[in-house]
Amino acid sequence: MWQFWIILSGIFFIIEMATIGFLVFWFGIGALLAMLVSFIFPGNIVLQTIVFIVSSTLLTFLTKPLTDKLTKSDKKIQTNAYSIIGKKGIVIQD
Repeated sequence: MWQFWIILSGIFFIIEMATIGFLVFWFGIGALLAMLVSFIFPGNIVLQTIVFIVSSTLLTFLTKPLTDKLTKSDKKIQTNAYSIIGKKGIVIQD
């Protein structure tokens, strides 16, 4: 059963790389933890699923404030013509 969890974990990590937010990563970690449980209890799919659900949920809710604080940026970077507004310049041609 560990093969299922490693494939599911890989799918979650690929989805995480394709998205902007930092949410699906914890489901990948939860699948890896369920894979570790599958080595100890190979036939107990219910326990593996419970470990996956509980660990993914806990990791998501416990790290959400930290990831929000680290990824939030109050400064907006102006680009192109908007970056020139309000700046001083020197005229070198008529």
